[in-house]
Amino acid sequence: MLNVSALPFSTSARALLFRVDASTTTGLGHLIRCQALAQALQPAFQSIFILREAVETIQQQLVEAGMLVQTVPAATAAGLPEATWLAGQLASTDIVILDGYHFTPGYQQLLAATGAALVCLDDLTTPPAWATVVLNQAGGVGPPAYAQVPLARLCLGPAYALLRPEFWQHTATAPTAAPPRLFLNMGGADPTNQTALLLPRLRQQFPSYRLVVVTGAAYPYQLALQELAHGLGGSISLHHNLSAAELAAQLRNCQVFVCPPSGVAYECCATGGAVLVHLTAENQRALFNFLVQNELALPLATGIVLPEDSLAGLAAQQRLRQRQLFDGQAGQRLQAIFACLAVEQQYAIRRATLSDAALYFTWANDPAVRQNAIHPEPIAWEVHHAWFSRRLHDADSYLYLLHTPAGNPIGQVRIEFDSPERPGTIDYSLAPAYRGQGLGQVLLRRALQQLRLDRPLLAGGAVQGQVKATNQASLRVFEQLRFVRQAAVTLQEEVYAVFRLDFPLAS
Repeated sequence: MLNVSALPFSTSARALLFRVDASTTTGLGHLIRCQALAQALQPAFQSIFILREAVETIQQQLVEAGMLVQTVPAATAAGLPEATWLAGQLASTDIVILDGYHFTPGYQQLLAATGAALVCLDDLTTPPAWATVVLNQAGGVGPPAYAQVPLARLCLGPAYALLRPEFWQHTATAPTAAPPRLFLNMGGADPTNQTALLLPRLRQQFPSYRLVVVTGAAYPYQLALQELAHGLGGSISLHHNLSAAELAAQLRNCQVFVCPPSGVAYECCATGGAVLVHLTAENQRALFNFLVQNELALPLATGIVLPEDSLAGLAAQQRLRQRQLFDGQAGQRLQAIFACLAVEQQYAIRRATLSDAALYFTWANDPAVRQNAIHPEPIAWEVHHAWFSRRLHDADSYLYLLHTPAGNPIGQVRIEFDSPERPGTIDYSLAPAYRGQGLGQVLLRRALQQLRLDRPLLAGGAVQGQVKATNQASLRVFEQLRFVRQAAVTLQEEVYAVFRLDFPLAS
């Protein structure tokens, strides 16, 4: 049983739990990008990898990179039984990273119900329906792709490229060693052995190039590959199960790269040179299209018929575009996102009780709140107390309070539903001491995440807020949470912006 508090990591580091798998059948791509993320966040965070298949070489790779490794109990079935087991180990302050196509919305919901933050590494395969943060490093993907993922903070594109630190060490100039070198790698596992299929063709087409062939820890055909390379003759070097530093060193000595449109393609682009991408799985198509359309790479089918003497010019041309998109700042961006997320997870959300009536009364009559209210008149205590009691007993009213770790109230959110067919109406406010600190977004996101759990009828439904057009701070909160602006309304001779957020049916 996983017991995070008992694990031997530094007490000065916050824990991240990575649920990811890697094997000869599933490949290593998901694990490698998780490792890259974990390394980008060191030393502020200690990463714990939870694996179902604990291959020894993979465990060793993670441990050498400073990670801890745990395994899912063998008796725990995959899917919802596993999610139930994992949820039982979590605290509301935890951050869980999910990377895999088998973490369904139902799996995610069980984890979200603990209050833990979910960071989903995504490539548009399994909907990250309950994500707090969606991280999709593929280019060409914009917010509309996640219209069915309400409230999630979106980190999209190469600006958040999940590259291990070794691959940000750019060389000032292109490598000039003779003979020129061509790098070949078809992923960490390469289950269909594309490496062996491509090697003879590359040897024939580019005879003056030294071929640098790298296979991963999960590649099962190494002995046969050695026999193939020996039979082909020419200058071919084989490398198996390289460390990140060793792999980066090999890349920096190559001018041409042949690889799938996956994480290794980003490593090649970050290094710089002529990248020829070979599609090996349908889930790579979006990244393939992005790389080709943005002139960061060529399809291998196009590049493999080019004359040798054109490759140097192609490498120089692509290197200019690659430098523009892979700027070396992804690690800093990721650190900022996770630092904010860790702070936000320290806040606690709860339902209001009758003992909070006086607090709500004070906040409701705050001058700034009354100024932005539809009905700005002060509220009498008797009126407030009767209203508050009715709301607490109304099954279609949800009153939430957000607290600091010390228990100090930050603000309140109220959502009321007139009927299942109509959007719920949002009212929220921050305590005066916590305004101007960017906490409005945190308050509303946490309350609405809890509402999804508390109100199953919200699936397929919506909520909306009305904001006085002059209230710029509140307008920004709704925009940042990706509410969709509706037609404005006029109430009490004041113009109000209207924002709506829809929730997916599979919620």
